[in-house]
Amino acid sequence: MSSPTSTPLSRPTRWLATTLVSLLGVTLCGVITPAVGQQSRQGLVSTNPATVAVAIRAQPEAPKVDGHLDDEAWQTAPIISDFVQRDPNEGEPGSERTEARVIYTDNALFVGIRAFDSRASQISAHLTRRDESSPSDWLSVMIDSYYDRRTAFEFSVNPAGVKRDTYRFDDTNDDESWDAVWDVATSRDSEGWTAEFRIPFSQLRFGKADSQQFGFNLYRRINRLAEEQYWQLLPKNESGVVSKFGDLVGIEGIDPPRRIEVMPYVSSTSAFTPEEQGNPFRTGTDQNATVGADFNIGITSSLTLSATVNPDFGQVEADPAVVNLSAFETFFPEKRPFFKEGIDVFRFSINGQEQLFYTRRVGRAPQGSADPRGGYAETLDHTTILGAAKLSGKTADGWTMGFSGALTASERARVVDSTGAQFGDIVEPRSTYMVGRLSRDFRGGFTQLGVFGTATNRSLPANLSHLRSAAYTGGLNWSHRFRNDTYSLEGYVVGSHVRGSEEAIENTQLSSARYYQRPDADYVTFDPTRTSLTGYGGELVFRRQKGSWRGGAGFNTRSPGLELNDLGFQRQADRHMQWLWVQRRWLEPGTVFRQFNMNVNQWSAWTYGWDRRSIGVNLNGWYQLANYWGGWWGMERSFNGLATDGTRGGPALLRPGGWNGWGGIESDDRKSVRGSVGGWFFIQDDTDSWGNGLFANLSVRPASNLDFRIGPELFRQLDTWQYLQTEDVLGATRYVFGELKQTTLSMTFRGNVTFTPDLSLQLYAEPFVSTGDYRGFREVADPRADTFSNRFNDYATDQLLVNEDGEISVDLDRDGTGEFDVGNPDFTFLSFRSNFVLRWEYKLGSTIFFVWQHNRSDFNTSNRFRIGDSFGDIFRAPSENTFVVKVNYWLSL
Repeated sequence: MSSPTSTPLSRPTRWLATTLVSLLGVTLCGVITPAVGQQSRQGLVSTNPATVAVAIRAQPEAPKVDGHLDDEAWQTAPIISDFVQRDPNEGEPGSERTEARVIYTDNALFVGIRAFDSRASQISAHLTRRDESSPSDWLSVMIDSYYDRRTAFEFSVNPAGVKRDTYRFDDTNDDESWDAVWDVATSRDSEGWTAEFRIPFSQLRFGKADSQQFGFNLYRRINRLAEEQYWQLLPKNESGVVSKFGDLVGIEGIDPPRRIEVMPYVSSTSAFTPEEQGNPFRTGTDQNATVGADFNIGITSSLTLSATVNPDFGQVEADPAVVNLSAFETFFPEKRPFFKEGIDVFRFSINGQEQLFYTRRVGRAPQGSADPRGGYAETLDHTTILGAAKLSGKTADGWTMGFSGALTASERARVVDSTGAQFGDIVEPRSTYMVGRLSRDFRGGFTQLGVFGTATNRSLPANLSHLRSAAYTGGLNWSHRFRNDTYSLEGYVVGSHVRGSEEAIENTQLSSARYYQRPDADYVTFDPTRTSLTGYGGELVFRRQKGSWRGGAGFNTRSPGLELNDLGFQRQADRHMQWLWVQRRWLEPGTVFRQFNMNVNQWSAWTYGWDRRSIGVNLNGWYQLANYWGGWWGMERSFNGLATDGTRGGPALLRPGGWNGWGGIESDDRKSVRGSVGGWFFIQDDTDSWGNGLFANLSVRPASNLDFRIGPELFRQLDTWQYLQTEDVLGATRYVFGELKQTTLSMTFRGNVTFTPDLSLQLYAEPFVSTGDYRGFREVADPRADTFSNRFNDYATDQLLVNEDGEISVDLDRDGTGEFDVGNPDFTFLSFRSNFVLRWEYKLGSTIFFVWQHNRSDFNTSNRFRIGDSFGDIFRAPSENTFVVKVNYWLSL
């Protein structure tokens, strides 16, 4: 049977047409007959005075932001009160009184909040760096300036003056990486504490109007009581956050400000690495200085252009160490500020980490390597980003748009050959990356329809022809919430098209995402002459998201030709998958439990040839006790399915079912000493394979400005069928596996020393040890046999030849000569990574960073795990030290 990507797209076309017709019907129903109680609120103000707050113009002048609400401007402002508990007693008045007032000037919105407290001496006020969560009392101001009931800007402060800001989107999601330039001051007295916010209108987004109306809410946390208060309650048995806001009115005569923000920077880096005798690229020291700038420009009142020129991310924390023995790439989260901020507009997830736009593709490590020509070649760890920009925003009539582009340099690695001659090999081509998003809200944001697209284009030299020259993806997604926001119907369709040389598209067909070459995949055709590949996918999900009983069901599909990895992140294609889940929640506090959730999940998956890949069911839950301790648990049963990646391109291999479980407990997070401990296990049917893990987290606050956290984790497994290699010998293709016993221990340490809300020292360190001991070798005999013993043939002792270096060859015919080598696959990987970052916000929006990065690593063929000796070996490994000083300066024009 021919590949669905190489024949007329009859099946996907019919499927896509059916999906679009269904979507159109759902959307029209939503537009024509809005759900009861959820009429569009855009442009309308509630007539219920309990949900309306009134702001007045500051008279005679703006207040001084000092944390004291004694300025004349505050005295005539209407009081906002009647805060309601969400926890611990939902719907009850706040146990301590809270009052707020709102005033404004031409340039800023001011919010003053008085948090009365009958036990003022017990107010929690931990001093941390900005945006750090802590077991403190908190006050928050939430502003939906778009007035779309889906997006909001949140500004928070604790009594120590620590600021946090969050961008909320799609009603319930949030982006804590968003940073605004705003001011706040706090004060404490015998009656409680006070916060005085100044939020510049330049940090909000709204259209031009004679009278502004914003969505608005206020929040208070009393830490010692674990009490959460809201001015407008967010019921626990309902979905929605921004859609539950009240209204802020009375702001008149304000023009949307013209926003021009420039942040130039200068950075100096000194790196000290082990010297390699004779290698001109490993001399032991490397120093450089860079200059660049970030820009934020308000194109209109709703659209903002953000750009960066020659960005530097020297203050960003290093990724943790991993040992990846699978066929798939490891996912690492984005940590670079420019790419993190505002990413919600460019988010198109197809399943958890898998997405159409994975920002770490921009500036990735070069995909090629230089030829040393018998001498030495330079190794580059990233690609230079010449510039990047994004235009994003939301209009008053419900349109959300985002366009992003980046240009990366053609990276040339220097080479000095055996004669001393110098060369330069291109190891990464000049590339352009483009992303576009356009969506529209209907019914006040309870129905949304959007399109998404990405484009990657590379200027390829001859030596990099194995890369794809162009890649394009497109998607359509929708979300429809109805019946008073009780139910939702959402989903997407996506498509991809990649182009390149025959070699590049051959590699695409052979990749671990699809394995077109599999001899038992008769529903696809491997064609080494192709110069393009096209694929598609989609998902449809129905949910009940309100009440004590919740649940949902969904179906997901990806054709074998779907390829997103040029600018997205995708592990596998060639899959149909269905799932359903049911949840029961107990939210009313009782004598034992404060909350208790229990879930049942079921799923199954097939290839496009309808071979079953997986099927399973699990039961899991989470609880919180009356003393605020909590925990989680789960048990799962999976059944036989085919591992299409098991032989790395050979026939699919039957994967046995098994049992796995997990659980843990966590202490009261309000305390200065808090922690959690947990574990998990799996047992595989018929194979003797097993694994288990233990982890713990302990956080200690010896003082209000000190916070230390340690998190050890131990992982052990016996994998009786770990893939090693494929060999064509003695007239047959042999898929070689080993029996691997692996032990991994890591220890994550974090510390924060905060001197003032604007000056802090952040510490991160992680020692990591992983050892692998291969205890036997075997090859596939019958990949779909019912029993493990029939699925594999074990190599006998007399078929394994070991030389004096411990390297192994396999003598299949026992003639004394090995037919192929497996080397010595045993390993010990040692790593230590650390960051020390001193951060000083010396002026509002302007920061100085002092950074020390220290790394050590080693790899050898030892297979012994020894905790004390192994950790000692880490600190005997060669070290690398990098020192960075970075200064930026924020200008608002």
